[in-house]
Amino acid sequence: MDITSFILSILSWLAPLIVIGIIVLVIVSKVRSASQKYLGMSPSQAMELINKGVKEEATTPKGITALSEMYGPAITRDFPEIGYKGMEVKARNAIVAILNAIMNKNAESLKASEYTQDLINKVNNRITTLNANNEKEIFNNIKIHRCGIANYQNRSKEATARFEISLQYEYAKVSEEKADSAKPALMQTAYSVTLAYKQDLHEQTTSIVFSSNCPNCGAPLPIVGSKICHYCGTGIKSSAGLGWILTDVAMD
Repeated sequence: MDITSFILSILSWLAPLIVIGIIVLVIVSKVRSASQKYLGMSPSQAMELINKGVKEEATTPKGITALSEMYGPAITRDFPEIGYKGMEVKARNAIVAILNAIMNKNAESLKASEYTQDLINKVNNRITTLNANNEKEIFNNIKIHRCGIANYQNRSKEATARFEISLQYEYAKVSEEKADSAKPALMQTAYSVTLAYKQDLHEQTTSIVFSSNCPNCGAPLPIVGSKICHYCGTGIKSSAGLGWILTDVAMD
């Protein structure tokens, strides 16, 4: 092969690379120009801001609805045995218990006296799906930023309270084999926790039925937890077995 043929062979091999290089340079130039024109900054500065935003997203607590000043006094008035603070503690403890139950794949740790069977089944279904996919969800270092009540209703047959909870944890969803070596990432989130007051609570297959009547005259009480019958004036004493039960948690 003479020198001319050799040079032509090299050029034919390099030509596509040269074209690709030119195209890349043109694209980079256009991106840089567009970034400067529309964002007023270079691509590296834009990427730095994006990374900063992702970091802030992982460290900034989620906002929640907190109407404790509105509903707190009403709850304490209607249910002085537990009061608003007691309700809040119950909601806080519930979300931690549920996340730990999912991580440990143990729905049986949720007591039937504190959670409805539907809610326990909801947690168990999530665990079943994880097992079917040979996966594990990790919730490490759970920290609650804020807990507030978003809604409270007390009627003749039921009382419900919905809390919103802002929290953070180190989260990862990995295969069981990689669970021990996983490196969970910090995450901010918010959950909604609903509690209901049970009075002669009867769990059925698809619903919960509440009954609230005066033990003297049998008249329906105006609100659950009433201390006096509005019809005959009989004092109503709550039974030891009455209490609040977790009915739902809005999970991702």
